[in-house]
Amino acid sequence: MTVKNIKLKNAAGDYLHPYTENLPVATTDKAGVVILDETPTENSANALSSGGAKNALDSKLDISGTAAKATADALGNNITATYATKGELSEVENKANEAKSIAEGRARASSFASYAELVATLNSAIQTDYKIGDNFYIQAKNIPDLWVYSVEEASTPYTYNSDDELINTIETYGFIQIGYFKLSVLETAKIDLVGFVPVSRTVNNKPLSENIVLSAGDIGALAVDGTAAKAIADENGSKISETYAKLSDVISFEEM
Repeated sequence: MTVKNIKLKNAAGDYLHPYTENLPVATTDKAGVVILDETPTENSANALSSGGAKNALDSKLDISGTAAKATADALGNNITATYATKGELSEVENKANEAKSIAEGRARASSFASYAELVATLNSAIQTDYKIGDNFYIQAKNIPDLWVYSVEEASTPYTYNSDDELINTIETYGFIQIGYFKLSVLETAKIDLVGFVPVSRTVNNKPLSENIVLSAGDIGALAVDGTAAKAIADENGSKISETYAKLSDVISFEEM
């Protein structure tokens, strides 16, 4: 006797249980064998297994989670093309403050007894304590005053060792950063006036406020082509009293 597999259908054409190995693949509109995918597969019409769905969802962001990276906001605007960074805004603020200082024609000024005091103050200052154009006047003599030419995003503490070292750093790089602030030397740097004289001083009653031209008469000297009223030697350097005889000492012919 030959064993045969049979398939039974109902009046609607659906296969009835038990199925044989000849069952068709199930679709959205037909019952049959269900084929499962273990992972989500592009363009697949198969069902996804529960384990495959969980593994796929575990790597996705929860609805209440925070994305580590994004290219657009909730409205679909491209983030980098739509928004400015804090660094860009800070640069704009610095430029605006610089322009404001120039437009107002003034800068804030602070005074310090020494570079050491200035360094200690700036190392502990916050970014908004000083602005571009602010001046720092140092009471100590023979060292230049400084001004803020840039406010940085990151603070770099400076270790003070000596005035000479600080000045050499500025001369080498054109600036020195103390905390958030880059400083440069004021063009109105201090000048040692020892040895200088005021313009009110005069030379032979001539003020130093303009070029001085002295004549022979100004200093009681004989002009180049002048004739001396008195002399002790002739043009050859011969002493007159020893070389020449007076007319009164010369014997006339009449006396002879």
